[in-house]
Amino acid sequence: MMSKNVLVNGCSFSRGPNSWPYQLQSMCNFNLVNLAQSGAGNNYIHETTVEELAKRSYDLVIIMWSGLERFDIRVDDSEHFSKSRYTSKYQKTRNDWPEKNIHPVNDQDYVADDWIFGCGYINRDPELIETNLFNGIYKYTGIKQFIYHSLQKIIALQSFLKEKNIPYLFTFFCDYINELKQYPELYQLIDQTCLYTEENINNMAQEFNDIDETFHPQSKTHFEWAKLINNHLNGQFKT
Repeated sequence: MMSKNVLVNGCSFSRGPNSWPYQLQSMCNFNLVNLAQSGAGNNYIHETTVEELAKRSYDLVIIMWSGLERFDIRVDDSEHFSKSRYTSKYQKTRNDWPEKNIHPVNDQDYVADDWIFGCGYINRDPELIETNLFNGIYKYTGIKQFIYHSLQKIIALQSFLKEKNIPYLFTFFCDYINELKQYPELYQLIDQTCLYTEENINNMAQEFNDIDETFHPQSKTHFEWAKLINNHLNGQFKT
């Protein structure tokens, strides 16, 4: 893996000091910008990746797509949601730690403050439910429609990356293939050569019995996942 500047995006499975993006960075010695946020869904991942690539150049993009039922909204004034932790303004303050290299630029400065994550509604966050922001969406939209929207985001980002000739790899934090195949015509549009589905980090954590109290993988799983991704990338981009 020879990339110098790498952009990662995802949800909480791609966050934290011992998470796989930083393990991969240690293995391969590249410059990392990680936009992944706890609670983020695929709207956030798709749109913030495009926005970031419109501003700065990267040699490789790695996406770990989030829960299919999550739906994120960008709002005019995030202060209306200041009591909720399911916002980008709150979550990006949780993505620094003493050992993290934040000079000359902290990647969290690239994260906008105005994203609200529907994961909070799914998790019954009282502060977010009180705002009624997602009530209608989750009342009238079912899982099949959320799968459809996620597929559209995946295909749209794939098209953007190919148009810009930017190498990329897509993964999922758990096994969503059967769900995505409910729309076979859309699923077949996904370039399988840039999609890694042989394993997923959630299954690995369960196999290793390496899960914390929040049901997330711990350091061992993140390290093993980073090794898998490194090996896959070395094969994918081998000349």
